[in-house]
Amino acid sequence: MGYIVIKPSPDRDEYVYWSTIVEAPIMWGDRAGMLAYLQEEHDNAPLVTSEPGPRLDRADRYGSSALDGTFRWDDQELIYEQRGYLARKDLYRACLLLGEDRESEVWDLMTPFEDEAGVRRG
Repeated sequence: MGYIVIKPSPDRDEYVYWSTIVEAPIMWGDRAGMLAYLQEEHDNAPLVTSEPGPRLDRADRYGSSALDGTFRWDDQELIYEQRGYLARKDLYRACLLLGEDRESEVWDLMTPFEDEAGVRRG
């Protein structure tokens, strides 16, 4: 899959550009900022990325731009960097923390995998 747009909450103007490769956010912001970012990416690699408008429209409608149906509204958690689970409701907050170089606080928002005692840190 590669990169998808996730809208963490249907009633907020917040979007996260998520890498399914590294399982982490690449960029976040409001719709206008995300559209500008995706358009620039599309202009620089038009054969690799799909049109930004329809991607954001899918995220608005389904919670995710993924064509295969992953990370839609009913998916309430994501795997973050193979460290543990990050709740969808905490995704945008996690992005804001990352933007302030406060990654250890992101780990505090997470829950460990079922077979592990804690979230993988550091």
